This record gives sequence, structure tokens and C-alpha cells, in this order.
Amino acid sequence: MFLKRTDNLTSDLTSYDFLKFISVLFMFIDHAGAYFFPDEIWFRVFGRLGFPAFFFLAGFSKSHQITNSLWWGGALLIGVSGIFGQYLFPMNALVTFLCIRIFLTPFYKVIFSGYESLIYAFAALLFLTLPTFMVFEYGTLAFILAMFGYAVRNRENLPLSKETIFILFLLTTCATGFLQALDFSFNKVQTIVCIAEIFILCSVLYFFQAKEFPTLTRKIPVPLTHIIQFFGRYSLEIYVVHLVIIKIIMFYMHYGHYEWFSPTLTPHPVINIPDAP
Repeated sequence: MFLKRTDNLTSDLTSYDFLKFISVLFMFIDHAGAYFFPDEIWFRVFGRLGFPAFFFLAGFSKSHQITNSLWWGGALLIGVSGIFGQYLFPMNALVTFLCIRIFLTPFYKVIFSGYESLIYAFAALLFLTLPTFMVFEYGTLAFILAMFGYAVRNRENLPLSKETIFILFLLTTCATGFLQALDFSFNKVQTIVCIAEIFILCSVLYFFQAKEFPTLTRKIPVPLTHIIQFFGRYSLEIYVVHLVIIKIIMFYMHYGHYEWFSPTLTPHPVINIPDAP
């Protein structure tokens, strides 16, 4: 879900490094809950902070090219799911990222040509979110986050008022928070926490800028700097490798539906067996 890594990145810490570092940490929390602690729903509640920033950056980034690493990473995860007998749909988040680049990027200028076109686009993507959830992870909710990122990056050059961009921020926050709460069947307290944390995150994204922090880099211990930069600049590789490792572990632990070369189209339903009387 990630920006292309280049070899000429600054040695200083950047706002990208911090944002993606934090997002990767919450992604680990989310996947720990999804695979190892499925009954501990709070892992998934806090794990909702792991994905929005990556799709936001898909629209915020100056570069909208489709890299080979995205194709290979997405295909590898689909292949591993097939080998270990997991579901194929919804496809992984790298496929979602590819869909953003293929289907959304060419239409940014049209979408942001005016207030009405923006509202129509938002409404259409929101309407398509639930059916597309079944095709690729997060569905067209990811497209909405990418639109939000594009608006933040280009707000000074768009033919839209500051109030319109702020409305997009509010709509994106509400759509993300409520849809995630609905998708995971959170209770009232969990829903409130989910919406609140998404609001805080989207507020950070609303003010996000590409910055370097040379002074801060000199003050932070060098090992910590390297860790933050590693998580921030190798997030695609981390996403792919850690999911492959998790699937291998789950396969050999015989946890869930894992069988050689017997994939299913959709996830197996979770069946709750009542305790014996």
C-alpha cells in the first residue's frame, strides 16, 4: 500500500517515515488480532489505525506510477493464499493499491474540477464500498482515502474552497469510522473508540506535509532512527514478508482453514460452537 522506495532518500527522518512507522505498528496489532487473538476484538479496534494512512499516501504522493513491486507483491500474496488453502477474495491490500492507481488516478482532475463532481464521486464510491469489500480489501473506501490525500496535497491548486476540503475531511472521517465499526460489528464503546481514533488520525492527515527533520534526527539515537526509517521506507516488503510468515505459521499450527492447494473464493464462516451443558 506503499510509496515507491528510492535509493536517493535523505538520511534525515521525514514526516513520511514517522507516519508509515506508526501505521506499520498498528498494522501489526491488527494482524495479531486477526490471526492469533481473534476473540480479542480490541486488537481489531486499535488495528483500524493501521490502514488509512497508506491509502491516503496513495493520493498524496507526487508519483502515481505503478511499480513492479506492487504487481509482484500482490501476486505473491494471492499465490501463497492459494498454496495454503486460504480464501482468494477479498484480495490483499496491494491489489487495492493497484486499483487506486489504475482506476482512480486518471480521474483526479475530473473529480476535483468542482464541488458537485466531488460530491458525486464521493457518493458513488461510498455506495460501491460494501460490494467492493468482497473483491479487494477495504473496497472503494480506500479510494475515498486516496481522494482525501490528493485534496490535501493539492489544496492550494484545486478550484475548491477550503471549506469544501474540510467537508471532504469530515465525510472521509465519518465514512471510515462508521464502515469499520459496521464491518467488525463493534459494540457501542468500541464504535465510539473507533470513530474517535479515526477522527484523530484523519485530523493529523488533514495537516500532513512532506517535511524533513534534520535537527530531530541528530537528537534521536541512531539505532532508533534506523528502525523508524526501515519501517517507513520498506513498508511494502514488511507487509508482504510478515503476511507470508504468518500464513506459514498458521498452516503448521493447523489453525483455521489451511490445506495444501485447496483455496476457497471467500473466507470460511466462523462457527461458534456452544459450550456443552
